[in-house]
Amino acid sequence: MFLSQIKNLLFSLFIAGIVSVFSFPSASLAAKPIRMIIDHDGAFEDFYALLVLSLASTQDSPPINLIGVTTSPVGESYCKDSNGYPDRKQALLGNFSPEEGTIDGITQKVLSLAKYNKAKIYSGCDEQTAVIAVPNEADEFGNPVPGSGRTRVRVQLPFGGRQALEPCLFHKEFVSSERDIICWNELNKTFRDEALKYILPSAQETLNKFQLPELDLIEPKKKASEFLANSICEAYRNDDPLTIVSVGPATNLARAYVKIEKNPQKYGCPNKMKLSDLSSVISTRFMGGAWDKNKSDNFDANGNYRLNEAFPVWTVGNVYFQDGEHVFGAHHLPFPGTNFQDIQTGEHKKAFNSLNNAEVNFWLDAPAMDKILNSGIPVSIVPLNATDFAKLEGFGDRIKNNPSSCATPPAQFIQKLQFANNPAPGVFVFDTLFLWDTLTATSVWNNFVNFENFSDLEITTLTNGDPNTVTGQLSAKELFRRDIGNLFRLGRVKNPVIMGLSVNPADGDPDFKTTIQNLVFDLVCTSSK
Repeated sequence: MFLSQIKNLLFSLFIAGIVSVFSFPSASLAAKPIRMIIDHDGAFEDFYALLVLSLASTQDSPPINLIGVTTSPVGESYCKDSNGYPDRKQALLGNFSPEEGTIDGITQKVLSLAKYNKAKIYSGCDEQTAVIAVPNEADEFGNPVPGSGRTRVRVQLPFGGRQALEPCLFHKEFVSSERDIICWNELNKTFRDEALKYILPSAQETLNKFQLPELDLIEPKKKASEFLANSICEAYRNDDPLTIVSVGPATNLARAYVKIEKNPQKYGCPNKMKLSDLSSVISTRFMGGAWDKNKSDNFDANGNYRLNEAFPVWTVGNVYFQDGEHVFGAHHLPFPGTNFQDIQTGEHKKAFNSLNNAEVNFWLDAPAMDKILNSGIPVSIVPLNATDFAKLEGFGDRIKNNPSSCATPPAQFIQKLQFANNPAPGVFVFDTLFLWDTLTATSVWNNFVNFENFSDLEITTLTNGDPNTVTGQLSAKELFRRDIGNLFRLGRVKNPVIMGLSVNPADGDPDFKTTIQNLVFDLVCTSSK
């Protein structure tokens, strides 16, 4: 009996030894990459996030698998033949075609820099459009000046449709800019034009420098919302988790949710299913929102929004009114006679925030966020509270000072772009900004952000205004459409929501800037040469 047990033991050890030659120990098996789709609106830092995701997807043990890119029709994006584009932007386009200057065309060039062909581009442009007549002249309240005439333009509609779009006006964004068409669902022209002035030529010059072909990645037959709906249902059907990261207005994803609700079988979901049924496999992450920890900044002693006050206090948002012109997409005009000197305090001496604490991404298509926050599908939000720690300061110099390890197309593109927006000697605008979207995307697989549950979340504060105050210039209906924070206050948000209010810097990094920059540096400078 004993000898038999010895023989069995030796045989078992022998078999185990053979198996070990042909297989890896289970502990060493790499975790399954996180399947991801990124939805973006074409701002300069969106493309940094895009590069990081595509390069991370090509690692030996990839933390993620970027399966698709969807582009927003609103925000900083340009869609072909919309809102005066491209005819009004020919001077900026130069030798580039209108197709190259769209958000889809630029996205294709940037993915080509990473040599990444595993994610097709699905456009949100042209799914819902309208032709409207924009007044050529308007008074300080935005009302058309009689007899000034109108110009007909084709515009991209946000999720809320035409009603959530208006008004559209001709006016200047900054004192130095030309008058242009601006609508509610857009970031201002000065920022949108950065794509044509800096991103497009920088991407093309880098492709030429490294003699890289431009990949054919744009899928013309399927819209962004269709791809998202199909991908969501496929994930549910195959029990294969999918994370959707949105770093611009949430228009495309909200439209995808509506498509699934109306006809789930068309997109591969079971008939009569609810969106909340998808929560087992679908997760979403958004760059957006701003939370002011001081509730007295937002509400008075009676629980009323303080934006109703004639002189609302300064809070943490980033939609500003500056020097008599509109900044960061803020189209509200202050009440005539407002004494700015009396309300400017601290470091904000040059700015008055007429939206109190609105954040651009959520503000530009608030009805879309309303839909998402009531879908029943889990939401995680990386707001300005966290992204303000992810500074880009000095990153261009870091790449420049490491020429041997950073002789890669992605690194050279970023270096060129970091120094491109140079309005004065020694002033580099992009170097003063943040890795907003890159932090949001990389926090999916890194412990970069501290999340906590939220039930009273102030994303933005817009509400019905008294006729004698700043907000009184807009109707109650218009203001309510753009009110996200109020949804939480009224208990209308049904979703599980977590929000990242702080970051986790690596040991020895007191302010997190080095932590996030190290990750980006390692990917763009060493992933491919």
